[in-house]
Amino acid sequence: MRRVELLFDAIRSPYDIAHIIQIARSIDAIVYTSGKGALPFSMPKVRSKVRSWNMKSDFSEIHYDTFEEAIDDLRAKGKYLLGTSGDAKRDFFKVNLPESRDVVIIFGTEATGLTRYKQSLLDDVVKLPMDKNEVDFLTLPVATSAIAYELYRQFNYPR
Repeated sequence: MRRVELLFDAIRSPYDIAHIIQIARSIDAIVYTSGKGALPFSMPKVRSKVRSWNMKSDFSEIHYDTFEEAIDDLRAKGKYLLGTSGDAKRDFFKVNLPESRDVVIIFGTEATGLTRYKQSLLDDVVKLPMDKNEVDFLTLPVATSAIAYELYRQFNYPR
């Protein structure tokens, strides 16, 4: 069984982290973070929120000091690196993911997303399709949920 893997660049919101932990726990995902300013998942505010949802044990992320360090290490491990951006040309649901490689879905900061430079380091970049007349963007926990659950479905419940 393949596991969902998620990388968050410079995540700084305890609220977002708590929701990402809940998502990751529900599908047994591996979570990576990057950036010196990224908040640790073990901070008391995050742990308190997560425990309020009856999740008892702690959850830990794998942290890299820089985005480039994360990309270099994950690429060296043979991972397929798929970024997310509202400006991407291709929809996530239409991309053909490699069956022979683990896939890491990469999210930028909620404020700025993945810069063009960071997107250039990845194998591909996709977006979630949405009605731009109604919604300009999705929050990080919402986008993470949609993509993580779809990836989990593809890995574990193929059509």
